[in-house]
Amino acid sequence: MKKYELDTVGQIYGAIATKTWSPMFRMQATLYEVVSPELLQQAAEDLRIRFPYIFVALKQGTCSYYFEENDEPLKIRPDREPMQAYYGMEEASHHCFRIFYGEKHIALEVLHALTDGHGASVILLTLVHRYLELKHGLPEIPANFQHDLVYSLNDKPFDEETENAFAKNAGKNPVNLKEPKAYKLHGTRLPNGQKDFTIGITDTDALIAKAHSYGTTVTTFLSAIMAEVINDLQTKEQKQKKEPIAIGIPVNVRKILASKTMRNYSAQKSITLLPEQSNLSLQQKCNLMGKQLKDFLQDKDLVRNMTAAYVASLENPLVKYMPCVIKDRLVSYLYTREADAVISIVISNLGDTDLPEEMRPFIDRLYFILGTEKNIPNTCSVISMNGKAFINFTRNIQETSIEDEFFNRLQKHGLKVEVEHLK
Repeated sequence: MKKYELDTVGQIYGAIATKTWSPMFRMQATLYEVVSPELLQQAAEDLRIRFPYIFVALKQGTCSYYFEENDEPLKIRPDREPMQAYYGMEEASHHCFRIFYGEKHIALEVLHALTDGHGASVILLTLVHRYLELKHGLPEIPANFQHDLVYSLNDKPFDEETENAFAKNAGKNPVNLKEPKAYKLHGTRLPNGQKDFTIGITDTDALIAKAHSYGTTVTTFLSAIMAEVINDLQTKEQKQKKEPIAIGIPVNVRKILASKTMRNYSAQKSITLLPEQSNLSLQQKCNLMGKQLKDFLQDKDLVRNMTAAYVASLENPLVKYMPCVIKDRLVSYLYTREADAVISIVISNLGDTDLPEEMRPFIDRLYFILGTEKNIPNTCSVISMNGKAFINFTRNIQETSIEDEFFNRLQKHGLKVEVEHLK
């Protein structure tokens, strides 16, 4: 069976998983009609020829993790399990993603070691397109058809799709990733690894217009609102010394460095509000945080050198040839200290999903649902489609103050928000 190396970030995700927590996320498409399990099963199997590198088992070698192609059938499942149930090495030794179906939805849950939000979007939407071909006779996508999110099953996989783009495109001067510790969200843990999911739905055009009224992007506007929410929580605690509020923004590096990899290729940029800046107006916060993100996005060398820092940490010979049983503990410790400790919350925005015209009459909405970070109890993820923006909050604590106040603030800014709770 063919073997594949994990990308740099995939190796980190493999190392930091525990017996109770696994880095994973969910993509979900809701249709206007009832799903046929039989046709969905056929569509899932039809992906194998085009994407053999996702039908893999995660294996632990002596000094690193790797994928091995697996011809074991992947069985789709009725969506009756708790969302994002624990995904351990035992299950990953068979497959690294799950496909679920509900009455009118198709969902994909993915181990982050396999791919990121962009890669999972391609897998889910290509799956749904194939399902619609079987169900409604949609024409097959021709070979060499270029679409960012729906691939032709008539094409063969390209070598570039499985490359470790972090290593390939790394700069020569790795940046120092060390940042000051950020304010940490906290609360009463839900029992038995439980998570709760809340989605706010608002009009995309209205959200864009509101962001533009502050001269900024949707991602920056939402980040500034989030910083205000977290700052109020920190203020209520009446701590002697306030800490910075850092919003982690995963950036799709493919768009910056022109990569076609289907493995992970995102770099997380922190945009920070310092304690002395907490009383600035929302406009000033948008200007400040927007500049931090814009400066990063426009500097290709900085992006290359940030990803180089990821690579350098694992390519150090002392680490590279360290047995996994020791390396995993080291990487997990460093991840907790150097990654989770410098982020207050993650906001991952996949942006507006441009579906092929023939798919639009069949798909009602898309959800992008992050799991929780290892030591951060709340995450936020955003995706837009058909004029609606879907803003998801995932938490593993009882307290709902973050999402409640966030959506309240959006409404105070004139945005209508419909809130739903997912099970």
